[in-house]
Amino acid sequence: MLTDNVTFSMIEFIGMAVLAAGMFIQLVYLTSLTSIVFRKKPKDSTEKPSVSLIITARNYAEELRESLPLLLEQNYPDYEVVVVDDCSTDHTDSVLRVMKHKYPRLKTTIVKQETDFANALALTVGIRAATKDWVIFLDPQVVLPGSGWLEAYSSYLQPGKDIVFAYVNYSRTSGYGRWWTRIENFTLALRYGPAWFFGLPMPISNINLAYRRKYFLEKRGFAAQLDAPFGENEMFVNKLSRKNNSSIAFDSATAVGISGPLMYYDWMNLKKKHLLLRRKFSVSQRFYLSLDTVSRILTDVSLLVLLFFSPYRFWILGIWAFRFVVEFLLMIAASNRLGDKGLVLRSFLYRTCLPLINGWMSWKQRIAAERKKWK
Repeated sequence: MLTDNVTFSMIEFIGMAVLAAGMFIQLVYLTSLTSIVFRKKPKDSTEKPSVSLIITARNYAEELRESLPLLLEQNYPDYEVVVVDDCSTDHTDSVLRVMKHKYPRLKTTIVKQETDFANALALTVGIRAATKDWVIFLDPQVVLPGSGWLEAYSSYLQPGKDIVFAYVNYSRTSGYGRWWTRIENFTLALRYGPAWFFGLPMPISNINLAYRRKYFLEKRGFAAQLDAPFGENEMFVNKLSRKNNSSIAFDSATAVGISGPLMYYDWMNLKKKHLLLRRKFSVSQRFYLSLDTVSRILTDVSLLVLLFFSPYRFWILGIWAFRFVVEFLLMIAASNRLGDKGLVLRSFLYRTCLPLINGWMSWKQRIAAERKKWK
């Protein structure tokens, strides 16, 4: 093809068209990420909604002894902490009994018998025991940034909002799976967070997730999610969340940490969980995630083809490098905003390999499902 004495072969023309399409989609994605990373924090309201912090715990006596004091000493006027003792066989009951004498805000309840829907039952018991307008779900190993955490979180619990997605920071963990889990969690936040910009909010975690208690009661709780052995809370809010009724707390002041060791299988389980949950997402949500993945693959593959076949390889490389630099800088800004530092370079490499990692994990899940079907 000839245009103003500039000649392109058919391979170059197709490669440039694919590169342009991929780059356009990626720049739209980066624009949405920018809107999340640099979004202004909501102003503090004089009206503070009432909040119930819910923890389900099975054999986490020592972790509760360490985490509950700061949870129960928040600088916030109207809140309670509800702990569900989920069939514990350690001394969780005695730890909670001692804590209740010291902290009147602490409420406890117990699940005494195993069921086929253990996690859903424990969460339901906690929500029904709660008495406040909002419920926030936490982990027994939670680490708060300080006594002002709930005050900062409350600024996102605004009138007109029903669901809030906040960040979980795994930097306080240890073990062989620590970096893999941190990188996966940070990558999910960068992929799922911007979906809110397009009206497709997605749950990142069942920890540090908040919604109005009345919706759980009105929608008959997890009745529609009992066909899944996990992820009930994520699927429940995924059915209800829209851009106008949800908010993304992309903020280190509202993030919570998790302590304790993480092994390689913890990262594997987190990855498998999100791949399985994705099958329950709407067509629009799956299309959004697929478009992000496909556009990255097309951009990188077309770049390699053009670097080999086109004499304009340095211009083409410059265009690709522009996208690389913008994304890298946004990842640095996101890392600083979330207070989860030291992840950017590793996360960038991880995101580059993510289609291969997800493909491998999906194939393993399919093989495992086929084996189970034949047993």
